[in-house]
Amino acid sequence: MTTMSFRAALFLAMAVQFCLTTSGQAQSSQQSPTTAPSGSNPQPVVPVTMTECEGVNDCASWTFLGAQGNGQWPSGELANLNVERYDKDSVVIRRADSTGASAGLTAIYTGTRHGDRVGGEFTSSWPGHWTSKSGNWYATLSGPITLPTEIHECDVNCITLKLENGNYVYTTHYSWEPPNLKVTWTVESFTRESVALHRTWPVDQVFKGQMSKDGNSLVNVTVNGSPDPKVQIAWGNALNTVYGSNQERDNARGAGQPRYPVVVVAPVVCVPWFFTVVCAQ
Repeated sequence: MTTMSFRAALFLAMAVQFCLTTSGQAQSSQQSPTTAPSGSNPQPVVPVTMTECEGVNDCASWTFLGAQGNGQWPSGELANLNVERYDKDSVVIRRADSTGASAGLTAIYTGTRHGDRVGGEFTSSWPGHWTSKSGNWYATLSGPITLPTEIHECDVNCITLKLENGNYVYTTHYSWEPPNLKVTWTVESFTRESVALHRTWPVDQVFKGQMSKDGNSLVNVTVNGSPDPKVQIAWGNALNTVYGSNQERDNARGAGQPRYPVVVVAPVVCVPWFFTVVCAQ
């Protein structure tokens, strides 16, 4: 009797182990819509912008990097956004306001897709104001703003930033800097309404501003929230209106050469976003 119980227990343990292993392999083989297939080259995440409205004049710019995004309203409110569902039939997006007069407000947006437009109903809660309020919303998918492959930035010094994996990298080369140090400038937002680049070396600074009308430079620049008119940042057609290095700046000044823009033709870029493809130039 003892021998039979031991064999039965051993068989049961082996069966459980087999089931767990099989289940784990099955789960690991399933991939989310935004996960690149095994063996493929991962593609950099490209910002996708939606113009979202809840009435005639209450519109905001929603920008997403994958499933995470941020919303910005003209009145100054900022919100964190999370895409829970975005397929051919339905859309579910959660919102949590972090800055501005509506800080603390949360909402869930549900709706359906119709080409490049989505819309439906939302329900919001705001502690101290209301528990549940419903309304209608709609949005137009504007397509991604293609991140420029190169940016020139000047303040005290002039540098060139190169696009790498969705952020910008500057490799140190001046004599007072650590040699060949890769400094990352994180892209926190890159829309017409708000561009924010965050670097942590040599000091922690966030450069913010709005795109110029031609979409190739930064205006109204602030550094850590304070206006800084000496900062110049440009890309695309306006790239060479800002020096890419101190040597370039000093050589041009010595020769009395002004800055002239160089026309750069931007390619059409198509990127997958959940179960759709968005193209922009």
